[in-house]
Amino acid sequence: MSTYPVYRPRGGVNRLFGWADDFMNWFLYGHETWLVAVLKGVPLFLFVYFMLTYVPNYLYYLLTVELPFIRFTDDVGFLLANGIAGGNFALLILLAVGIQASRGRSGFGWSFIRIFVLLNYLFTVLLLVPLLAFNLAGGSFFPMRITLQSIAFGMIVAGLGAASCVYLYFEYRRVTRRDADEAARRSSELARR
Repeated sequence: MSTYPVYRPRGGVNRLFGWADDFMNWFLYGHETWLVAVLKGVPLFLFVYFMLTYVPNYLYYLLTVELPFIRFTDDVGFLLANGIAGGNFALLILLAVGIQASRGRSGFGWSFIRIFVLLNYLFTVLLLVPLLAFNLAGGSFFPMRITLQSIAFGMIVAGLGAASCVYLYFEYRRVTRRDADEAARRSSELARR
C-alpha cells in the first residue's frame, strides 16, 4: 500500500465523496477523545436497540393487531418478529465485519462501506434518536398522538444531534491539521539532514 493518497478527480461530487471517505477513516479508525467516543457510542447503542427491539415490535403489532386482512395469532407474530430480529442481528454483524475489513483499504467497495456508515450515523443522530425521544415523551404516529411536549423533546434531541455532527466536523479538522503540521515538521527535519 502506498503512502500517497489515491488520486481523486476534481469534480464537486467526487470531492464530496473523497472528503466523506477521509472523514470516516478518521471517525472509524482515528484518534478520539472521550467526547468523540461518547458521540459515536451512544448513537450506535440506540441504533442497535432500535433494530433489535423496535423493528420486530412494530412488525409484531402490524401483523397481529393493525392489519385487518392478516391478523396472525400472537404465536405466529412472535415467531415472525423473532425471525426479523435475528435477521437484523446477522446484518449488524456483517456490517461490523465489513467495517473492520475496510480499515486502511481503498477502492469503491471499501469507500462505499464507510460512506454507508456515515449516512447511517446521520440518519440515527438526526432522525432515529429524535423519533425515540418523541416516543419517550408520549408522542406516537400510529395511533396518532402528538403533544407539544413530545414535539419539543424530539426537536431538542434533533438539535443536539446536529450540534454533535458540527462538533465532530471541527474535531476532525483539528486532529487532521495537527497531524499535517507534525508531518510537515518531520519532513522539514529530514530535508535539512
